[in-house]
Amino acid sequence: MKSPLDKRIEAMSLGAKELQLWVLDAIRQGFGHLQSQPHSTWDSIAARMTDAKLGAISRRIRLLRERRNEPQWPDLFFNELADFYLFAQAFEKLETLPPAMQEELLLYGGRTIRKADLLQQTPVHDRWLVLGQNFGVEEDLRWRRTWFWAERLQKPALVLDFAFRDAPYDQEWIIGAAFEADLYFFPGINPLRAVVGEFGFSIEPFAALTGFSSVADLAQNYAQALSQNPFLSLSPFILSDFGVILQEQRFYAIDQQRHYLPLSNQEEKNWKLLALSGGEPIAFFAEWDGQVLNPLSLIQSAAVTKL
Repeated sequence: MKSPLDKRIEAMSLGAKELQLWVLDAIRQGFGHLQSQPHSTWDSIAARMTDAKLGAISRRIRLLRERRNEPQWPDLFFNELADFYLFAQAFEKLETLPPAMQEELLLYGGRTIRKADLLQQTPVHDRWLVLGQNFGVEEDLRWRRTWFWAERLQKPALVLDFAFRDAPYDQEWIIGAAFEADLYFFPGINPLRAVVGEFGFSIEPFAALTGFSSVADLAQNYAQALSQNPFLSLSPFILSDFGVILQEQRFYAIDQQRHYLPLSNQEEKNWKLLALSGGEPIAFFAEWDGQVLNPLSLIQSAAVTKL
């Protein structure tokens, strides 16, 4: 008798094959044709992905549908469909992949792991600093990404929370606060996402935070991580001794060698970061999605300030 996981993988495999055909059809017919399709066409493929236990793929298709009239829609279509095709191709070879990569694929597709099951694993104990948060809304579901940094292990962790409409999150985290805690990581390559177990807030000073001081070092680190896990969507980085500049109505983070990275299009936050820098190099924490940096907090020694 097949286990529930085996049945789920079988359904996901069939869904991945259908997803691949959908992507190839979209390429043959042209992105303009896909963009012009009515809501019902998008909803149909999204519903079939949900039926195939590919809930995360279904959600991304619905989001793509909502964003298809944005000015940068051709790039958006190209990136998303390329990711879908890579996922579908990789899923065909699921059984031949290393166990950690198998876990990454299953989670990418939408497999869920209950918190109770994660809490049965061996935790990572450390003193953790709340480095930054990002928020968003997808349909009626609010999400929150909270980033932590381990003082002794010098590694990041991501806690992802969801709340329906106006419901509160289970736990509030204060930017700059430190706490002793057990974190339980989701399986995968270089595990990043985790849930928090037992914890207690700490008033002891946190060790000074150091990060990447050059674009070259940051890019090398990201390239290495991406080579290990091509489904990596976000990377957290601490940037040290970077300046912030405004050039032709676009904000950039620039290192001492005059190499730069674009900042996300959030003018209020970028103006604040530029003002706080005062024209001098600063340190800040940001998410990197492979295209732009999204600054979340300013770092001064071990003090962290929300942007």
